[in-house]
Amino acid sequence: MFHANLPESISSALYANNSCLPPGAQGYSKTAGCHLGGYPSYVVNATSDEQIALAVKWASERNIRIVVKGTGHDLCGRSSGAHSLSIWTRHMQRVKFDPNWIVPGTNKTDTVLIAASGLTYGDAVGHALKHGHVIVSGNDATVGLGGHIQGGGHGPLSSTFGLAADNIYQVRVVTTQGQILTADATQNQDLLWAIRGGGAGQYGIVTEYVLKAYPAPSVIETGFAISARGNTSAAYEATWNAFSELLRLLPDLMDAGLAGAAVVQGNHKAGISISQGFYAFNKSKTATEKLAQMATDRIHAFTGNDSSILSIVASNTTVYPTYKGFFEALNAGGSNQAGAYSMPSSRLLGRRETSEISQKRLISYLKRMLTNSDPEGSGMVVIGLQGGPGPANTPRSMQGALLPAWRSTYLHTMSYSLTLDTTLTPAETLAKGARDLNYSKEKLWQEWAPDTGAYMNEANPYNPSFKKDFYGAFYSRLLAVKEKYDPTQSLWVLSGVGSDAWDYSLDTGKLCRRI
Repeated sequence: MFHANLPESISSALYANNSCLPPGAQGYSKTAGCHLGGYPSYVVNATSDEQIALAVKWASERNIRIVVKGTGHDLCGRSSGAHSLSIWTRHMQRVKFDPNWIVPGTNKTDTVLIAASGLTYGDAVGHALKHGHVIVSGNDATVGLGGHIQGGGHGPLSSTFGLAADNIYQVRVVTTQGQILTADATQNQDLLWAIRGGGAGQYGIVTEYVLKAYPAPSVIETGFAISARGNTSAAYEATWNAFSELLRLLPDLMDAGLAGAAVVQGNHKAGISISQGFYAFNKSKTATEKLAQMATDRIHAFTGNDSSILSIVASNTTVYPTYKGFFEALNAGGSNQAGAYSMPSSRLLGRRETSEISQKRLISYLKRMLTNSDPEGSGMVVIGLQGGPGPANTPRSMQGALLPAWRSTYLHTMSYSLTLDTTLTPAETLAKGARDLNYSKEKLWQEWAPDTGAYMNEANPYNPSFKKDFYGAFYSRLLAVKEKYDPTQSLWVLSGVGSDAWDYSLDTGKLCRRI
């Protein structure tokens, strides 16, 4: 929480040119000193909409860039910017549970959580749970609502209820022209549509969400681990075969009610280890374990039932009678420093990318996915079971600008296989990392899954195809919304809508419109 509690600091300090790093941070040096560098020149500790409106109107009239920071978790540094005015929403903490909120444009009521954008998920989920309900949230209790929701917002419940953006009924927004607007199904509908997944910090400053809430479920957690038994080529190959079969099985398991994530680590030249965790909501222990057992039986059969070369070990099953216990267990280890010295690359995958290609081809893609930019290094992949039924079944009335591929894919696949060169300056480090990712991982995704895209909150911000991969067919419409509500283009973020009209220098902090 170090970065969240300071007005200017962000977790991914590379994107702020490593300015004023705290002791213990990657790249810290006593001799470097502390300077403003890539951080904002002005910070407004926002506590009201009126305060924000006055500040951003002043900035936009003076051609000053505006950035928005809640907790500073953003992996791409979008919550900071040199020479800018920062709106720090952390102390906007209003929260209210309403079981009879009138849905705009209808005579119906629904159960909602009215939450200020400065809240963390620990705050918001905790308040909902006091009333026996949950909201779609991230896994990490220290992440703020603001940027997470506007970028889509996946988490434990997203494969069940849709992404966080799919559960927005209403928002309150301050535009860069100083207007305070409410956006819902009856007014400013285009703004609501854009904020439902069209990217954070781009169309206005969201100060409050009205989010659909659900009765809190019980949770069953189980899983298994797969690894090579012995250092033989047969054992190594068995792990790759097991990985490919697991990937084919996951959509069916998700349709049957399982969520969770797999963490895969290893080297493309050797074998891999797989840790697959599942959780199920309002399902019995027996039914959940039966699904996990079906998966391991299928993997055993697919790899020849040879336990001399492949180890599959079931994990202990944990029963959480309440969602509160489950969410607390998710956060028992504390929060990692989000993206501090890494650059992810990700892709959404569905049945077409896992089940409708040959096993040989699938394994070749998996090996490339785990190949590290350092030939001697190991790769890591996190496969989130966060799509599937939830996004696919979101009512049309609740759908917004979320990347359309979420409606037909299942797996949010994140590759962390880039070794950054820490001997370079931050600008050089990011430029080299971008070249490496664009040559390797982005090339792989375009070959493997050219028509899906990526979850913008956990993706390569230097992806040359960001318009198609982050926004899809909605990009042109989003650009029109941005031009309407931010006509001065005061809100600029890396790989944001309209961002290609500007050049940003990390070294100087200058943001200049291209001629």
